Amino acid sequence: MENQKFCQRCGMPMQEPQHFATNADGSKNEDYCCYCYENGAFFYPEATMEQVIESCLPHVVPDVWADEATARAVMNEHFPTLKCWKKTGMIISFKLKEGVSTEDFLKVSDKIQENYLSKCKGFINRQLMVIDGVWTDWIIWETLPDAENSMKKSAENESAKEFISLIGEVIEQNNYTLERSY
Repeated sequence: MENQKFCQRCGMPMQEPQHFATNADGSKNEDYCCYCYENGAFFYPEATMEQVIESCLPHVVPDVWADEATARAVMNEHFPTLKCWKKTGMIISFKLKEGVSTEDFLKVSDKIQENYLSKCKGFINRQLMVIDGVWTDWIIWETLPDAENSMKKSAENESAKEFISLIGEVIEQNNYTLERSY
């Protein structure tokens, strides 16, 4: 079963086309199952890894594992290796709008940090760097759903709106999975 795909949120084997989730554009998503993700979004995005494990237990006991304790132990060991539950980072590189000073930008950056990001579920760390007028904002989250939820909710936050209003050209934006910290 070398090519076997497993949902990167709940661990479900995805063997049939109908098991796969869909992206926002309707295309097949090969990372998540149809029970965890649909149309480019997670069902119950606020759910913790522990809550997802508990919701999976009735589906694997007794068919896969004989008892709940064994199933829970195996899932608690396996789930942190799934894409959804690995620490996730976002890197956004950008230039400031014409006329925005570094001092003004840093004041607004401090506000978004204090009033929004530091209070978001799953926020771990943030680094803000600049070289030759190109800024890079590097944010680390506990999970991918935490990162995605924070970005969706930022449109409603005044500090986030103010921060975004100072950004001119976005050069690059990437999400990544943190594999190891030293």
